[in-house]
Amino acid sequence: MPHIHLETTSDLEENAKLPDILEALTIELSRHETIASKAVKSYHTLRSVWVMGEGAPAGFAHCEVAILEGRPHDLKLSIATSMMAVLREQFAESVAAGAVSLTLELREMEKDTYQK
Repeated sequence: MPHIHLETTSDLEENAKLPDILEALTIELSRHETIASKAVKSYHTLRSVWVMGEGAPAGFAHCEVAILEGRPHDLKLSIATSMMAVLREQFAESVAAGAVSLTLELREMEKDTYQK
């Protein structure tokens, strides 16, 4: 039931390897305790229209990781840190060129209201 939702702007060179990027993110999330690989759902949304503020890189890659609530803070911090490291690695070309703003949000889904 964990979800990985990656959003990227259409100007990024790395869009050509999105299946590999989603796989790398899935593998990394699955490495953490209490995360079952078979439960992870990873998907992508391409943004063809966007605006960045003055002075910002031309494009962005934003990753939202959603997990069920109740995990210890240290584990959540470890997940966020390692997932951001994978993003930096996967978008290294655009980062080096100053062409991308990378962000990651780890959020918790409420057990009472998440349904499957």
